[in-house]
Amino acid sequence: MSRGTAVVTGAGQGIGRAVCERLAADGYEVLALDVNAEALESVARDVGCRTAVVDVSDPDSVAKVAALAPEASVLVNNAAIQVYTDLLTSSVADMRALCDINIIGPVLMAQALVPVMQRRGGGAIVNLSSITSVAHAASTSLYPTTKAAINLLTQAMAVEFADKGIRCNAVAPGTVLTEGTAGHYGTESAQQAIATTLLAGRMGRPTDIADAISFLCSNQAEWITGQVLFVDGGFTASQGQYFRAARKMAMPS
Repeated sequence: MSRGTAVVTGAGQGIGRAVCERLAADGYEVLALDVNAEALESVARDVGCRTAVVDVSDPDSVAKVAALAPEASVLVNNAAIQVYTDLLTSSVADMRALCDINIIGPVLMAQALVPVMQRRGGGAIVNLSSITSVAHAASTSLYPTTKAAINLLTQAMAVEFADKGIRCNAVAPGTVLTEGTAGHYGTESAQQAIATTLLAGRMGRPTDIADAISFLCSNQAEWITGQVLFVDGGFTASQGQYFRAARKMAMPS
């Protein structure tokens, strides 16, 4: 039996694109989904995968995915947005968009593809969480809250889909440099300063996250479900280093 189709949302750049590249190398047929048609053209050209413009927050848009992936065996729920504003000034529209895309989107995708995966004999779902799900970052509106919800949603999916032969896990990235985050982490010197506080000694790369997702989709992870894997260079194990570094930078020389 072939490995089937891996469906990846938010596939136009960054982590999503790296996941498409890795799963294609693993032998899956990849269906890359994004709202950005131009970005998908680049992915299709460079990765050699099929693409479709899909808004994961729109039930009608998601409904067509099952027909596009009749051999779906893997779903990677990567699509998400961030809003950089504090809670007191967050607009209702922004907060609803965060919930619609970051939480409801993965549920809609599962509703579309779990029946397909079940008919095929099972499969694997990987949701994208974040280190902010356990360490809130200021001025990020409800983004950390949505990622904490993903951790619980992952457990819910693992429980509800187990009898369908479908495993569900999450990967929680740390400070990963992508096209979308590079500006947020500041100058190159600022990024180097962040890297020195991590046990791994460097910031993350999209391929680091793609490698973890590849493992969770593989047969080597067949006894793993309902888990959140933090791929963060050691951040969650040593948050104290951040506090010590911040105190050192704040103290006069």
